[in-house]
Amino acid sequence: MFDSICLGRNDFLGGTIDFGRLAEALVFYRQVHFLADRETFASLVRTCGIDVVLELSDLGALHIHYSENLTAVGTLDISTPAERHALAIIKGQHQNFLTDATQFLDSYCGSSGKGRSKTLRQFTRIVESFEHSAELLDHVRLDLLDPTYIRASVGGILASLAADYAPPDPLVFDITRGADGFFRVTTNVDFAAANVSYHRRVIPEHSTLSPAFLIAQLLGTRASLEAASRLSADLCLGPVSSVIGANKIASLIKAHENNTAARQHFTEMVIGNARAIGDAVTSGERNFADVLKLVKAGQKFKEWLKNQNQSFDLYQEYCREVTRVAWADKLPPKAMRWLLINAANIAVGATTSPPIALAIGSVLSAADSFLLDRLLKGWRPNQFVDGPLRDFVKVD
Repeated sequence: MFDSICLGRNDFLGGTIDFGRLAEALVFYRQVHFLADRETFASLVRTCGIDVVLELSDLGALHIHYSENLTAVGTLDISTPAERHALAIIKGQHQNFLTDATQFLDSYCGSSGKGRSKTLRQFTRIVESFEHSAELLDHVRLDLLDPTYIRASVGGILASLAADYAPPDPLVFDITRGADGFFRVTTNVDFAAANVSYHRRVIPEHSTLSPAFLIAQLLGTRASLEAASRLSADLCLGPVSSVIGANKIASLIKAHENNTAARQHFTEMVIGNARAIGDAVTSGERNFADVLKLVKAGQKFKEWLKNQNQSFDLYQEYCREVTRVAWADKLPPKAMRWLLINAANIAVGATTSPPIALAIGSVLSAADSFLLDRLLKGWRPNQFVDGPLRDFVKVD
C-alpha cells in the first residue's frame, strides 16, 4: 500500500478531474498513474502547469497514460418502450497523443510559442499511449448480464447520487441482450423522482440519471479497474465509480468463494489527524507548485515506508508525517479514508500455482476471471475514498 495508485476521470460529476484528490494521491503515494484523454490531459496541464507536470514526471511521482480512443454508450429510441443501448469504442481520424498534444499546445502556448517544440518533445517522451481494446467491451457486456452485481451497483449509485429518493424494495434493474446485440433495461426505478433528488446538487444541463447514464458509469469503471489491475495499483475513483468498483470486486470474490459473504473481505481504514491538502488545492489556497514541494519533501518518508513491515499503526504514522511537511503543517486536520481488501482471507491466494488459480477462476465469466487472476497474483484494489464506502458493498 502507498506504492502506486491509479486515478482517472471523475465520473461525470463536477469537473473532469478532482484535482484535490490528485494532490493528496501525489503526497501519499510513491507514484500516481494518471489515466488521461484529450480533455483530461488539457485540464492537467492547465491546472498544474507545464513545468510542474514535467517535474513530477521526472521525479517518478506522476505517470501519464493517454487513451487514444474513447469508450461510449449509444442509445436508440430514447425514452420510448423500444429504448436500447450498445457499447462502442470511438476513435477519430488521426486521433493519437502526438496530434492531440500538438493541437493543444498550439492553442495553449501558440504555434510559435517559446519552448513549444521542446515541450512537445518532453511530453512525447514521458506520456505512455494506449487504446481501450474490444476485449474491454466484451467484459462489460458480460458484466451487464450479472443481475446481482448490477442491482447492487445501481442501488449504491442511487443512494449516493439521489439520497432523497427511496427506490423500490426489491429494486429491479435487469438487463437483457437481444439478437440484434442491443441491451434493453427492465426497471422499477422511478427516474423522474430520482432526478428530483439528483438535480438538487447537479444541474439538469449537466446530466440526468437514466439507464444509459448508469451503463456508461459501469463501462467507465470497468476500464479503470482493468487499467489499475495491469498496473497493480490502488484506485482513486469518483464517488459513483467507487461504489461500482467495490461491488465488482465483491461480486467476483463471492462467486469465487462459493457464494460466501463478500463484505467480510472489506475493511475501512480511517487515518485521523492528516492534513487537508486536497481542500487547500480545491479552494485555490494552494496550487500544484506548492504540491510539488510536498512531494519532494515527502520522498524520504516514501523510501522509508518501502522497507518496513506494513501495519495499521505504521500507516497512521506515515500519513501523519507525510502530510505535516512544509506548508501542509499549517493546514487544519482532516481524516483520510481507504476501503481495503483483506488479502489474507481470499481463498487460494499467492501460494497457489497460477494454473490452479486459473482453473478455479474459469467457473466464473471470462470477464470476472480476468480480474480474479490479477487479484490472486497479488493485485489489491484498495480504494482511496472521500467518505464511507463499505456500506455500499451489497453483494452478499
